[in-house]
Amino acid sequence: MQSYDIIVLGGGIVGAATAEALSRRGGRVLLLDQYEPGHTHGSSHGDGRVIRYDYAEPFYVEMAKLAYPLWAELSQRAGEPLIQQTGLLSMGPIDHPELITLKNTFAQTQISYQSLTAAEVNQRFPQFHLEAGAEALYQPQGGVNFATPAVKALWRLAQTNGVTTMTGQRIQEIVVQQAGVRLRSQSGESWQAGRLVLAMGSWTPKMCRNLNLELPLEVTQEQLAYFPVTHPTLSHRVGDMPVFVDYHATNAFYGIPQVDIPGVKVGWHHTGIPLAGPDERQPWHEDILQGIQEFVRQRFPHLDASAPFNLVTCLYTNTPDYHFVLDRHPDWSHIAIAAGFSGHGFKFGPLLGQIMAALALDETPPVSLAPFAISRFDELNQLQRRTGI
Repeated sequence: MQSYDIIVLGGGIVGAATAEALSRRGGRVLLLDQYEPGHTHGSSHGDGRVIRYDYAEPFYVEMAKLAYPLWAELSQRAGEPLIQQTGLLSMGPIDHPELITLKNTFAQTQISYQSLTAAEVNQRFPQFHLEAGAEALYQPQGGVNFATPAVKALWRLAQTNGVTTMTGQRIQEIVVQQAGVRLRSQSGESWQAGRLVLAMGSWTPKMCRNLNLELPLEVTQEQLAYFPVTHPTLSHRVGDMPVFVDYHATNAFYGIPQVDIPGVKVGWHHTGIPLAGPDERQPWHEDILQGIQEFVRQRFPHLDASAPFNLVTCLYTNTPDYHFVLDRHPDWSHIAIAAGFSGHGFKFGPLLGQIMAALALDETPPVSLAPFAISRFDELNQLQRRTGI
């Protein structure tokens, strides 16, 4: 049996960032995943993800302030750009509650932005069309993280710094010992370590049940589509077109300009299909695709809404409040858990790696983890029992 100081189980953005952060602190670290880096079975793949300050909660804004320079540093270490500023448009009806909250949070956290009328948006960003009665907040620091390249870069850097990496191993069992943990895979191989970081994405609920911990996590299969550009000269590429979030519908639409795939990516946030587990897959739901197409017809005059292509899926692992889980196991302090990123965790990747490395090494995390404590679910359950929800 091979022994390590710390095992990181899960090699998506959070696990890979944790292993890379640990690699710069020394010690024997193993990074384990059942798939290859950048695989498409989970939540950490794709050409791009939105990075933004546009959050209603001030603590996420403060986390974004830390994440931005960490992405720049990571790009420098990797020797390739992993983030690009594009600006971000948050759009909705005039005085929409979400936009009002964003304005208040920007003021509280000292984030600069511009309020734009529909006419100003249409003139300044002709890739979009806003109807009269709508407005937008333009935040110039919004941008794109290059998702799959970032995950692969973190694996590469961790390996260069001495982390042992292994793929193709699905963990069957975790045995908790007084001085550490022992992991056994379906193939029969075993590893042991003094500390364990669980960063398994949608596979977390099942593994936590193996550890006598029931987390209220729901796995959904989200759907995204790319749409071709019809204008012969108007660029919809990253750097020429902002990323966007649109609040006209009950669930927000979002998207990024063209990166590697020749089209604009559009998704409909939190409209995904609930799954019994991450290994289940469902066919595309036509009603979701039709909703995305109708939004594209309304908002993008130079995209062909009738010809979506490269229909892709991505897994969300959702908590009841859509806030993360960043905590230690309530019974075993040598197990740290990162989970429940609810479709908005990627942008914090390098920071989440620092947070989980700190938890694994008994250091003080760079931010307060009170909003992400496991104990909050006990309080939520008590509230539901009292109110009959």
